[in-house]
Amino acid sequence: MEFSAAVERLYRLNTGVIGTGAARHERPHKPVLLLAVLDAVAAGQARPDRVPWSTWLRQRFAAYFEVVRSHDDTCAPELPFYYLRSDELWEPLIANPDGSSPLPAPPKARDADTGRVFARLVKGWDTLFADPVSRIALRDALIARYFPHARKALTPLFLEPALDLGTEETTVAEDDVAPEMPGRSAGFRRRIVELYDHQCAACGLRIRLPEPEVTFVDAAHLVPFSESRNDHPTNGLALCKNHHWALDQHLIAPDPSRVWRVSRRIDSRRSLGEKELAGLDGQKLLAPAESAFNPDPRGLEWRFERLLDQAV
Repeated sequence: MEFSAAVERLYRLNTGVIGTGAARHERPHKPVLLLAVLDAVAAGQARPDRVPWSTWLRQRFAAYFEVVRSHDDTCAPELPFYYLRSDELWEPLIANPDGSSPLPAPPKARDADTGRVFARLVKGWDTLFADPVSRIALRDALIARYFPHARKALTPLFLEPALDLGTEETTVAEDDVAPEMPGRSAGFRRRIVELYDHQCAACGLRIRLPEPEVTFVDAAHLVPFSESRNDHPTNGLALCKNHHWALDQHLIAPDPSRVWRVSRRIDSRRSLGEKELAGLDGQKLLAPAESAFNPDPRGLEWRFERLLDQAV
C-alpha cells in the first residue's frame, strides 16, 4: 500500500460518535489501539503479522487512552481489537488445532497472554508497520487527525522519537500539504467534504457529479495546518472555491457564534463579486449534520481575530 493511501484511510476510520450536546465526540478507541500497536511493533512485543492480545498491549492502550478520553469514554481495548476488522487493515484471529480462524467476538481480559488470541495487519499495512520511518509518520498522522490538542501530553509516551516535520511559514497557500506527509491533505479534504455533504458552509453551493465523482467544494482549515498541525474535522470547513479564497485572504471569517463576518475592505459598490461577499455578513454558518464535528470555538476565534479591518 502506498503511504499516501494509508494516511487517507487512517483519516476515515469507522470510529463512531458518543455523547450528547457539547459532550458529543468521536470515539477514540480505534486510533488509540493503533498507537499502542505501533509501540508494540517498535518494542518487539509484536510483529505486523502477529499482534498478541496481551497485558502489555492493554497497558499501552490504557496509557494513551487516559490522556485523550472524555468523561463518558470507557477504557475497553477489546472493542477496537475486534472491530478494527471493519476498516480492512486488521484481522483478529484465534488459534485452534488446525491453525487459526476469525475471532468470533471481542476478546476477554482473561484471554490476554494465552497466545491464542492475536491479530495481523493486512493489505500492505504490515509492510508500513514494519518500517520505522513509516511507523513514526503514521503515528503523526493519527495524532494530527484525532488528537491534535493532546499532542504535548502524548509525546512523552511515544516509544519512538517524535517526527519533526517543521512548522516554518512558507510562501505556499495555507492548506497546501507538507511533502513529508503525503495523503494528509487528501484525507482531510475527503473527510470534511463528506461531513458537510459536499455543501459550502458559507453560501450553500452543492454540486456533485457522480461519474467521475466531482465536487465543487474544498476543505479549509480554520487554523492553518502549518501552524496547528491539526487535521481534526472540527478545525475544518467545507467551502466553495470563492469562499475558500476569501477566507484565506482574511476577507471573510465566521465569528465564535458561527455567524459570517465580512471585512470592511469589501465594497459592494465596486463589483458584483464584492456585493456577493458583502451579502454574506450576518449569515449563519452552515454546520455539518453531525454535531460532534461542529467547528471548534478556538478555531473560529483564531479566524475572526484575523479578519482584515474587522467586520462591516
